[in-house]
Amino acid sequence: MFLTTPRWWLPFFMPSTISWLLIVVGLIFMWRNRASCISRAWRLGALMNALGAVILYLACAPFVATWLALGLEHMVTPLRAADAPKCDAIVVLGSSFHWHRDQPNETYFVSAIADRFRVAAEAYKLGKAPLLVLGGGGKLDEPGVCEGQFQKQMALELAIPESAIVVGPQVINTEQEAIQHAATLRGLHVKKILLATSVFHLPRAAMQFRALGFEVVELPCHYLTAGIDEQFSWRMLLPRGQALDQTETCMKEYLGLLSATLFLAKEAAVEPTP
Repeated sequence: MFLTTPRWWLPFFMPSTISWLLIVVGLIFMWRNRASCISRAWRLGALMNALGAVILYLACAPFVATWLALGLEHMVTPLRAADAPKCDAIVVLGSSFHWHRDQPNETYFVSAIADRFRVAAEAYKLGKAPLLVLGGGGKLDEPGVCEGQFQKQMALELAIPESAIVVGPQVINTEQEAIQHAATLRGLHVKKILLATSVFHLPRAAMQFRALGFEVVELPCHYLTAGIDEQFSWRMLLPRGQALDQTETCMKEYLGLLSATLFLAKEAAVEPTP
């Protein structure tokens, strides 16, 4: 049985959570010892406040967010769809909550999933694989709606034959998606896949599929650092909410890689591909 990587602890390692806890606890220490500003407890509270503020600033600083993203992106060898080798299937991983609906019958993909689908569809059109396997993310407010179904509609509009499209069930994380896709792919006798997902997500996603016994060719999409000037600028010192989101996205991937490394080393020998 494939053991899924535990997820419940991830929020406690996010910079926003750590800084919030440090600041709140620090304020409590300072308030309870406000009568003596030179006491050890008051100074400890002040130190916790300062540390929490520094962590929050660094997490919101664009130069930190960019540095973390580059670290993940440099783990993946750049590859264009046109240069990809022939594989048995192209697998597009879902990106939960990354689509928007204006009208009941009109759905638009945004951000990550749009680029993942675009690159995967291009690879299919170039004849890189006979199957297009679509991921199954979803939205919390519409639990019965699967991202893969909307991707299928778009694929059909691009004249990709329905017989070449495989839609995975709705899942909530990469581990579940890898497990579900693995069962489907084995039934189709697929051994080598072209894995299309955001480049920062590729190292962990590829590790999951390789642990299940597949040969994986990484097809990077959706670069977080695309269009960013490589030269340092003073503007990268100014805190921004978007940088915090990117920092925590990257931290999640780094922690996921660490956790997957610890767990998947044992899992790979448990459930190999026949």
